[in-house]
Amino acid sequence: MVSIPYLDKADLGPLADAAASWKALPAKYEALQQEFEQRVVNHLKGHWDGDAADAAFVTMGKARTEYENAATEAERIAKLLLDAHGEFDASQKQLHALLDEARNDHYKVYDDGRVEDVDPRQDSPTASASPGLAEERKKKLDSLVSRLTRVLEVATAADEAASSALERDANGDSQSFNTSVYTTLDSVEADQASALMNKKGRLSDAEITKLNLLLSANKNDPEFSRDFAIKTGGENMLSKYNELVSPPAGTTLSKEQLAQLKQLKANLGTTIGTATTSDDHRKGGPDPEITKFQNDLLKAGQRDFNANPTESPYGLSGYQLTSSLMSEGKWDKDFLQDYGDALITAEKNGANAGQNPDAYWGYPRTLGTTNIGALDPMAGFMDALGHNPDASTEFLTSDATIDGEKVDHLDYLLKDRHWPEGPGYTGDPGNPSGYNNLGHAMESATSGRAFDDDGAPVKHTPERAALMKEVVDTIGGDPGLASDSPRDALRDSLGNMTAEYMADVQAAMGNEQGTIKSFGAEANLDTATLQPFLGTVGRDPDAYVAITEASQANTAIWMQRVAESNPSDIATAMENVAHPGGVVAGILSDARDQAIFDEHSASDKDFNDAVAVGDKWAGRGLGMAVGAATSTAVPIVGTIAGWAVEDIQALVVEQVQQDTVDEAQHEARERYAEGRAGVRSSSAESLRQAIAHSGLQVSEKDINVYAESAARASEDGYAAGTTWNSSTSGR
Repeated sequence: MVSIPYLDKADLGPLADAAASWKALPAKYEALQQEFEQRVVNHLKGHWDGDAADAAFVTMGKARTEYENAATEAERIAKLLLDAHGEFDASQKQLHALLDEARNDHYKVYDDGRVEDVDPRQDSPTASASPGLAEERKKKLDSLVSRLTRVLEVATAADEAASSALERDANGDSQSFNTSVYTTLDSVEADQASALMNKKGRLSDAEITKLNLLLSANKNDPEFSRDFAIKTGGENMLSKYNELVSPPAGTTLSKEQLAQLKQLKANLGTTIGTATTSDDHRKGGPDPEITKFQNDLLKAGQRDFNANPTESPYGLSGYQLTSSLMSEGKWDKDFLQDYGDALITAEKNGANAGQNPDAYWGYPRTLGTTNIGALDPMAGFMDALGHNPDASTEFLTSDATIDGEKVDHLDYLLKDRHWPEGPGYTGDPGNPSGYNNLGHAMESATSGRAFDDDGAPVKHTPERAALMKEVVDTIGGDPGLASDSPRDALRDSLGNMTAEYMADVQAAMGNEQGTIKSFGAEANLDTATLQPFLGTVGRDPDAYVAITEASQANTAIWMQRVAESNPSDIATAMENVAHPGGVVAGILSDARDQAIFDEHSASDKDFNDAVAVGDKWAGRGLGMAVGAATSTAVPIVGTIAGWAVEDIQALVVEQVQQDTVDEAQHEARERYAEGRAGVRSSSAESLRQAIAHSGLQVSEKDINVYAESAARASEDGYAAGTTWNSSTSGR
């Protein structure tokens, strides 16, 4: 691996000079050829005849070809050197930027790549007074290490590729000029990677390391990924991957070897995904070779790939292998549609024709000793949709015709399909339920960004808003679809989706003056299904916290907007935006109560622990509410909100911690007082902050009046929410 000191201090000037010199050579060879033609060939033509002349002119013709070949080789070498210089220069600049960032942020980078936090605050009282400081510093350190490693990987792959290309003798032992010199490092690296994938027999540890390096350095490069996919082939890609992650029985892999294979899964999946989207960069439209590669993957779906046929007559199917890789990276939207339909067709014709998916995808199939991948291919496909928002929106809002029957994708996945349980089916030891993966796809489809993307929110489109309404209506109309194990694994994702559409949720609860604005297209939620939906989803601690934080953030922004607009009746306007948040809080409070005492699925501690770590929706909720209020996306809150995310989080923590009840209170049905106090105080404080940062000149006396008015409105909403949820749950 290229070292930090080497890349940091490398003088790239000579390489640039060499590239420039080679670039100038073709013109010089062309001039020499023209001079040879004029002074020798043309001079002899018409003046020399006979056998000797004929032989000489043949030789001179070969000389002309050699001049042309020399110019071609020089031109190609110049392109290769220029490409290499560009790669090295970009890597060096990225390294310098990272080293500057590290120094400015008080991190020390050692020559071997280790990074140490040398911030003086770590040894001061400031650190202990700021519990979040250590976590924040650790995240920054991990990010630096990851980015430094990435830069060194790219530089190393480029260095080795350049060396290989310059040493390559494409015309063997011939003494002629080499007109097949590589012109780009992408081509070199794609050839190297595909050669490893096409090699007969298992790869050695060193070869797997090399393959990982090549894929990691180039997995997001369309040209490399395209060439690699085409040269490897779809069916062979699956066969080799299966062979690599399915060592023979009795093989004991070390932790390092297992980590290499898991890294290979991620790198290979991302690379193939990039390959499927590579024709997006072509001006000529779809790439026929990539289309063939995708069709080969589809055709291989139902084929069994058995790496160890002497040990078992069964192997993993192409669907299982493709879905395993598909859980990583960005994939072509149209291919994902075709793949999903093919997968459902296979299940309808196989799994549901006298079998269930457990039997269809499970025993006697096995993941082998590495346990890499997932037996249920739908789990990986759902995560693929979860990482590809446009594809997930299209897939979950469409249907397919299978054997003359129309199959609604969402209905099939949410209502009809039996999801096999266990980490072997999901491919994740911490996730035994495929419903969790379905939730990832639903999050992506309704939000417009990957389910694990914490970046700036995306304005809701009409299609995504309509899908959110369909989800709410479906589950609100039949809460059993998200109740009890394993279906309750959907709830955390449904909570994130609810937080994503909090403006629509609050508007449905009451928006008489139109202050509450949707973030893009309106979902037009119906309280008849929204309330049971919230009552079901809110029983999950993570969902509870996401919804609570987003609701509080939205209420804060709507109060800010009211204060800035300075209506004639501030008190009434504030009541109108405080009440919906109170209703949401009331429904959630009773849902929490049911989770703890009726379902026994969580404890007070679970809910409080969730709020301690789940802080993303305070900031994201503020950003979305600000964006809705201003008709523009504002990822960084502060210019309009006027107060920090931490203030919202503090209010939420107080509200959640006050929303607690012991066994005796529960039995006596005295579960409202504490939670109601939390809602009152947070609404009143939100109003005070809104007025304080609005520029309004309001007396302390009037502020107290407005605060009490907002507190009462939220309290009324809270009472309505808890009353409704208790009555509909039969309690």
